[in-house]
Amino acid sequence: MNNKSLMAFFLGIILVSALSSRAGRNEQQKAIYRDSVFILKNAKVILSQNKIIASTGKIERVWKWTGNGLQTISLKDLLYNKEYAKISPKLRSDWSLPGAISDSSSAELMNVEVTQNNDEGLSNMHLQIISTIKYPGAKLLVQHIVWVYPDAVGVRTQLRIKALDGFVAKGIRDDEKKVNSYGYNMELAGPLCDYLPLNFTIENQRRYWGYYNNPGGRHDPSREMLQETVVSGYPVFLQEDNNWASGLSVEYNRGSEGVCVVKESPKCVNQQAHLTGSFYSGPEGLKVTGWGLGAEEIVPDRFRECWATWTILWNGGNDGMQLALKKFDRMRYPVFPGRDMFILSNTWGPADPDGARFTEEDFLMKEMPALADIGIDVMQIDDGWQKGGRSSGARDFEPRYKGGWKKLKEEADKYKLRFGLWITAKYATAEEMKKNIDSLGFVSWKVDFDQLHNRQDYEERIKKYRDVLRYGPMKTQFSLCPEYDDPRYGWYYSKEFGSIYFQNLQEGLPAHLTMVPYQVLRQHWLMAKYFNSDKLQVMLQNPKRTNAERSDATQHSHSYCFAMGVPFVPCFFQSAQFLDPQGKEELKGFIALYKKHREKIFTAYTFPVGDKPDNESWSGFQMVSENGVKDNYLLLFRELHNNEPIKKIRLKFLAGKSIAITNLQTGAVMIKNADSNGDISFTVKKPADFLFLKYNVI
Repeated sequence: MNNKSLMAFFLGIILVSALSSRAGRNEQQKAIYRDSVFILKNAKVILSQNKIIASTGKIERVWKWTGNGLQTISLKDLLYNKEYAKISPKLRSDWSLPGAISDSSSAELMNVEVTQNNDEGLSNMHLQIISTIKYPGAKLLVQHIVWVYPDAVGVRTQLRIKALDGFVAKGIRDDEKKVNSYGYNMELAGPLCDYLPLNFTIENQRRYWGYYNNPGGRHDPSREMLQETVVSGYPVFLQEDNNWASGLSVEYNRGSEGVCVVKESPKCVNQQAHLTGSFYSGPEGLKVTGWGLGAEEIVPDRFRECWATWTILWNGGNDGMQLALKKFDRMRYPVFPGRDMFILSNTWGPADPDGARFTEEDFLMKEMPALADIGIDVMQIDDGWQKGGRSSGARDFEPRYKGGWKKLKEEADKYKLRFGLWITAKYATAEEMKKNIDSLGFVSWKVDFDQLHNRQDYEERIKKYRDVLRYGPMKTQFSLCPEYDDPRYGWYYSKEFGSIYFQNLQEGLPAHLTMVPYQVLRQHWLMAKYFNSDKLQVMLQNPKRTNAERSDATQHSHSYCFAMGVPFVPCFFQSAQFLDPQGKEELKGFIALYKKHREKIFTAYTFPVGDKPDNESWSGFQMVSENGVKDNYLLLFRELHNNEPIKKIRLKFLAGKSIAITNLQTGAVMIKNADSNGDISFTVKKPADFLFLKYNVI
């Protein structure tokens, strides 16, 4: 072991920052410690005896300095006193770069910094550990970053890389590689970004999951958004690799507890995006690859970020795993009701298939009072409002209307409506967005037609979004679009800026985008399993105007179709002017009821319950509050071809408990007792109808 490295570790300069509660500014205090302890509420970081011990109060992860890098030697659930790092680490460093940094590369630990950080207000406050390591032979500096949130069920790790004088990219392999072995192409791991010494010799199963991009191309029942595979069988003698999943849950004790690992990257099942790597489970433990940084992208003038990794501990079966994942996701990407909670309309909704004519000033002037009457909060003007170009070539994002925004803004203010605007991701500038915010006061941006092929593309977009958010904090936000089969943002990345735009839905053209209620409900139900619903903007169409030759939407009510979006960010992807009087009154009443409970729903954790929608089942959503006792909600749908007016639904976290239920549409109150499996019977008298319920645990 390198004496210089040890000295740097024990006597390193530690930067401790504390937030001033009054001024909201970081005050940094400089000190030298041999044994150092840093505390933020229940989170604690200890630097002692050549180790970094990071505790959230609920889980603890420990790294040891080896002279080659930092090595994970412990991963513990503190609440259940369960140790998951069960084998002696086979690797001396949690990271590697084939052709430059190997497990035997000599390294120097330059310093360790521990600070309080909240990522410019875009994440929850946490202790940030930055260890800077020099690799003289590779001519590289590596920063290993850990985010330790108080009371979190997980920790976040990330690498940053910088070139030193003399660095040469040639000969470095920055991706996975296929190696032919007796006619079979076996995968050789690429750059390692995280490592856990998990035991795959004892009883376990591996659950891989991921979501597809291009949701607009996944409307028929055979093309589900979620891919999920459970692999059983142990020991794992040969390395098991998976290159399509965003998450892996290693499940022990008959699936009742385990370790969940998520790649914070733009990876999708059908779109690898930029160097997002794989999961490798085997005799050495769990290896996570994919730096997201090509060798030619490593530069000498700054550190560049790699994709981050979440390590989450859970118990309570798959329900408990879903809850743990959603809780940590919300630590990383906080819920911002004041910024992101609204009912959005979008002018492209009635398109057939072109919707640009609905951006004309005369149409918008008629639309605003109609939207306000039924309770819409934000009118988003899609492609066509800008001065220059159309579709992917749109530029010059200033209003083309005579007199600019003046007339439309005055009318919107009269009806207390806010604005949203469509832009192209690449060509809209921060300056243009700021100018529109100045004119309109609030803007929700729909970001379209992006293609992100390399690290520079990601850096340019993120810089732009952060710049605009800093300029108008809580006055602007973004919905990023994963449409089309292009590398974009994925589902666990860039959610701090707003939400992810979901499927386009139309009334009739193009044909494959026609709204079919059970198919819409099916995809929403699948998305709710491993994704926080407050970050998904879903499109809600007018069922009575939908082409009856391609859909049974006309046999469903307006409120039924709107209710499918209640757990998410509802986008009224239609025109209020085109509602018939009955539909207008129905929606007006339901939206008013929903708004009374909206914030509690928005800040809850949403889970799919019942059966997967197939047009003849009972299905729905369970929305569980942070405390799980008060202010919980249920949406239960009896589908069109279902013949069961009474149905037992298995609810989560309620086994053996009694709940007081209020039917929010009728006001009826009842007490129901869940059996030992959490099953409770509900009644919906007719098909294509639903229940909107609130419950408290007694």
